[in-house]
Amino acid sequence: MGKNIGRKGSGILGIYPRKLLFFTLIALIALAIGYYLRYNQYSADALKAVPVESAASGATIYAQVTEDGKITLDGNKSSWTFGLVNDLDELRVVALQNPGDYIEEFNLELALPKNVAYSSDFEILAIHGVDSSRAYAKDSKTIAYTASGVSPYATISIVAKLPKGTISYPFYSKAVERASELEFNYWLVLAGLLPLLTLIFLIAFLAYQMRLHKIDLPDKEISSPPMAIPPALVGALYHQSVGPRELAATLIDLACRKDIYILDRERGFAFGKGKFDSRLLGYEKMLLSKIFRNNLTSERIEIEKRIASHLYSKKMSVVSAGIYAIATRLGYFRVNPSKVHAKYRLIGILALIIGLGGFLATLLTPSLPGASIFLWLGMMVTALIITFTAGNIPLRTEIGKEALSNWLAFKKYLTNPEPIPYTPSVYALFEEYLPYAMVLDCESAWAKRFEEHNFIVPEWFMTDKVGLGLDDFCLSLFPIISYVARGFAQLREPGFE
Repeated sequence: MGKNIGRKGSGILGIYPRKLLFFTLIALIALAIGYYLRYNQYSADALKAVPVESAASGATIYAQVTEDGKITLDGNKSSWTFGLVNDLDELRVVALQNPGDYIEEFNLELALPKNVAYSSDFEILAIHGVDSSRAYAKDSKTIAYTASGVSPYATISIVAKLPKGTISYPFYSKAVERASELEFNYWLVLAGLLPLLTLIFLIAFLAYQMRLHKIDLPDKEISSPPMAIPPALVGALYHQSVGPRELAATLIDLACRKDIYILDRERGFAFGKGKFDSRLLGYEKMLLSKIFRNNLTSERIEIEKRIASHLYSKKMSVVSAGIYAIATRLGYFRVNPSKVHAKYRLIGILALIIGLGGFLATLLTPSLPGASIFLWLGMMVTALIITFTAGNIPLRTEIGKEALSNWLAFKKYLTNPEPIPYTPSVYALFEEYLPYAMVLDCESAWAKRFEEHNFIVPEWFMTDKVGLGLDDFCLSLFPIISYVARGFAQLREPGFE
């Protein structure tokens, strides 16, 4: 019966372009981090080799090793550094590569932080045109490397293997070294355990919260709304969020009260101004100000322009905030649920950014263990789990739970498969409760109860179509309000969903 407007996986909800843009920005931030790391790596690579001018002069190049394993060349910063390899503090670098000119003699002295030169292993590797080369311990703290007859195309590498403990590595380097020693299967298991444990924890946490906030399911139905409150507040209580359904129900409720008219046209739709009752609530006024400017009508193309011209809309954020504020003021929630859910989503988003950054850093930084990429993939999956489950955390108070139980009793009436008995005002009843049926996810079931009666088109729905039945009415109305509600919902600023 009609077109169902679903909160998930149906007409009103889909992938919002602005959410897609948001996650695209996260990816770009991670790419920028990766590019920065890669740029630093390229910059470091440029510092690896000894300057050709220094080598060609024949003067001895002095490489000073600090206690944390970093090395300066003639007092200048370099990217040379020691690493822990096979229980030895090892340096293995290309000292000279393709000098471009013939060098008669190459000399480099490596000054160590401790007296371990005689107990260390060292060598010089020279290829592509070197007459002779030698590495030796000059004294207890100095290793000397020499080469003669170096061709323009030669490559000279130096190696020094010091006893373990000679270098006092910083925490980061120690962590990287320890991580590098881990086997591939360890990373694979860790990548799987991280999201699995997070999922188990969240399921347990949500189950505990559900028990703590358990709703008493009613045994009997009630045939009228338990409270005279706007449909949007019922939706906020039921879904613990303000979404397209709440906005769509508000539009229909405003139409039923003759504050607006909905015009169904062959190629589009429009909204017309009604009486604009002085009893309008603040969020209703704000929503109407988004639809109408100074004209009596608002065409589809005008509404589309207003949606497309904003990345976010302060007015739509105020609409959501207004609904949450009234629901919280009525005692349905301890705190504004959107703020709590946004806090958990923020944790998930930050974890996603860290995961993306770590993923790219692993790809672009050779010193990091390649298998750790699975850890970052696991973190990203974990982040998505946190982000998409945050909205399910129950936050209703005892008053809210009791109120929801009463509304669920009313929902049992709306979804009762028995046809509504005929009365002269039978379709006034359909119109009156339709906004509530929409926020309680049962507008199709509610409409089905009236299918045996001759349908009368509401005064607030204007169309050129003749002989419009209930099915046709639903197929005309629901796409219009769902399209507008979905467009407006995606304009809300982060934290107001």
